[in-house]
Amino acid sequence: MELDDHLDIQYTTRQLLPLWPTVGAMALIVLFGALFLNFDKWRAGDVVIFAIYVVASVIAGVLLTILLLQPMRRLLRGIYRRRLTKMGVLGKPIEATVDENGISYTVVGQTVSCPWNSLYALEEEAGTFYFWLSKTFAHPWPARIFTSDEERQTFRDSVLKWSGRPIASPPVLARLGANGRVNLPD
Repeated sequence: MELDDHLDIQYTTRQLLPLWPTVGAMALIVLFGALFLNFDKWRAGDVVIFAIYVVASVIAGVLLTILLLQPMRRLLRGIYRRRLTKMGVLGKPIEATVDENGISYTVVGQTVSCPWNSLYALEEEAGTFYFWLSKTFAHPWPARIFTSDEERQTFRDSVLKWSGRPIASPPVLARLGANGRVNLPD
């Protein structure tokens, strides 16, 4: 598994800092700071100067956020990659099987098996299959392991036959992110 496979499970997006939520959050932080730092101008009656400073601060903060977004994304992805590498979950070969008994996979000598009736959920997005072993842990089968759409469809049909339940598409759990799934019922 690679970094993006882990990001798909942990977060609602592979992008750790999405553009508009990040820009919006920083604009609010800068607005609060500008109001706080320029309150003396407001109290002195310099409303025009106050407004110019606040608006200029927010515009500068938004532009600076947009400018620094790519380096911050690289930094966060690097931190996350180092953490996963240290844990030993990146770049390790996985032997996985899905059959009429359920799903099982082996990583670094450890085998995890989950029969179909104890699987929490099945989801698919853009050709990637998520086998949710619990509400917070999934075993993804990335789209890149299938050589063609026909092979993916055959796999989808087999999973439907073996599990006896449809595969949710678009996924709900994968888009909730880890924090969103914590409060789900068991």
